[in-house]
Amino acid sequence: YYDSACAAAGQFEMMNLYCGLFASYDITASQILVTQTDFVDESRQRNLQYSIERLLGLGIVPIINENDAVSANMGYTADDVFSDNDSLAALCARHFGAEVLLLLTDVPGVFDRPPTEPDATLLRLYQSQPVAIGEKSSQGRGGMASKIDAALSAVQPGSTCCACVVAAGNDLNVIRSVLAKTPPTTA
Repeated sequence: YYDSACAAAGQFEMMNLYCGLFASYDITASQILVTQTDFVDESRQRNLQYSIERLLGLGIVPIINENDAVSANMGYTADDVFSDNDSLAALCARHFGAEVLLLLTDVPGVFDRPPTEPDATLLRLYQSQPVAIGEKSSQGRGGMASKIDAALSAVQPGSTCCACVVAAGNDLNVIRSVLAKTPPTTA
């Protein structure tokens, strides 16, 4: 429960940071906190979809995150709709008609082995080939395995999402590159 309390305390500062960064580009950002129920209950899912579509229609960027402060999930199971922010992003991409999913990480993309190993090669195109996955970073829950699973989930048959890009979050031009269809990293 301590982590839930910390999540509630940190949420305000995180959104202040996001809103300030977006405002420097004259873009308004908003926050949508979700739980598993928002994707299981049809009425809540419709409300969520309406809210996202309305925000986008108004030119407001919705920042979607799990509501860690009230989430009943203290440990994830196979029955969960999403297990981390990567799988939540893939779920949103499928449910809300995204054409491209961009997953940001602390490395330039998917490598054939942990990027810290000698001769590790950045994969420009990932097509379900086997890769050696390293340790998760201390900053997140899922690591590269989660990003690969999320990418494959987002582009499954029947989805409007036709591509997923895994890129370095510290690359200031990564979003422009993806929009220009010249991603600097793994697609």
